[in-house]
Amino acid sequence: MVEFLTILRRRWRVLVACVIAGVAAAGGITTQMSPTYRAETQLFVAFANTSSDDTAVSLSQGNLFAANRVKSYPDLVSSPLVLEPVIAELDLDMTPQQLAGSVSAQVPLNTVLIEVFADNESPVLAADIANEVAANLVTVVEDLDRIRASDISPVRVSLTRAAVPPTSPRSPVPILNLGVGLMLGLGLGLALALLRESLDTTLKDDGDVETATGLTVLASVPVNPDINDTPVIQQGAASPVWSESYRKLRTNISYLAPDNPPRSLMVTSAHQGDGKTLTAANLAASLAQSGRRTILVEADLRRPSIARLLGLVPDVGVTSVVSGKASVEEVLQHAHGFDVLTSGPIPPNPSELLESQSFRALIDALLETYDTVIVDTPPLIAVTDAALVGAVADASIVVCRSKRTKAPELRRALLSLRAVDAKIAGVVLNRVTMDSSAYYQYSYKRPTARQGA
Repeated sequence: MVEFLTILRRRWRVLVACVIAGVAAAGGITTQMSPTYRAETQLFVAFANTSSDDTAVSLSQGNLFAANRVKSYPDLVSSPLVLEPVIAELDLDMTPQQLAGSVSAQVPLNTVLIEVFADNESPVLAADIANEVAANLVTVVEDLDRIRASDISPVRVSLTRAAVPPTSPRSPVPILNLGVGLMLGLGLGLALALLRESLDTTLKDDGDVETATGLTVLASVPVNPDINDTPVIQQGAASPVWSESYRKLRTNISYLAPDNPPRSLMVTSAHQGDGKTLTAANLAASLAQSGRRTILVEADLRRPSIARLLGLVPDVGVTSVVSGKASVEEVLQHAHGFDVLTSGPIPPNPSELLESQSFRALIDALLETYDTVIVDTPPLIAVTDAALVGAVADASIVVCRSKRTKAPELRRALLSLRAVDAKIAGVVLNRVTMDSSAYYQYSYKRPTARQGA
């Protein structure tokens, strides 16, 4: 039941759209339908005692005879014997077969009454047809029950209620039609919602991630409405609600191994745009605010973005140090309380550079100076760079984007790390749309594309 309600919460737009479409379609069809009127007349069938025997037994047998015979009379209403004289009398432009589709009759249970109905777009014509059908049915019934033409019919059929023009149409019934449209739309909406849910493999919340991977969700980062103004949390500034998720990430990492917490952390993702660079930068800022000496190293040597994000100089960095053209001290930069080593000039051979002993020596040297080294790497599915770094890092953090990253893609990315025996700390779910109540009625504005960095 809880899972079903969760699906409805996720797919409520589909449900509402189908309900509106169903009601609108029913309303449109109703307005296009011509009103149909039903006129009704009633006949009474009795046994006519044609013999001199008027005993109680004879009368009882006669009543039983009438009750048995009356059951077959409604079928005569649609016969040409009854309808042809009606067509001739009313000068109707239709065949007996066509008229038969608009007339009917029934015998109420345990009675000898015959109710005759006629439907037509004209209430006056509906009443005329019903009366003519009833009159001709009387004649046909009495004629058919004679053994010889000269005999008196043992059955008497009498008109008990003549048809009058109805004042309100029998169909369409707007309320009924709208109700049917509502139910059909609701059923279609539920079916589409369940179908889309079964076909949708994107990760939406912590439960989806844990079910797909079996890994812990280290943090769920909500959509940041102020991403252009404050992409990275700042020391001493008013704390936006979304920054708490990065503090949670910092705390959870410290509990991975309380006695010996990981010092070199690799941050990566399955695809570009999932938010790995922002996560790495904010994790570095959060660790720096807790008093840890932290450095952010940009190992994404293909599409570097940290310099642009933090407003730093992109000309020198990791490639400058690894190639021996500069020392760490010469290219080191500072932002938001932590040091930064940008990528530097883009090399022609990123994978070979990250796999080199020089890069490993750089990380080891940084660990001698800093408490924590955070390494931002390229997406796992695109290239193998992140797996090379993950093999030497103390722990790897994989970032995925809510409602975008698919479960098979995340599993494929994790498989790349497990292939090199990388230690996977867990997953960060980025850009999660959360209920306002979960964040103290915090109001989110439309997110911008920058949060997918």
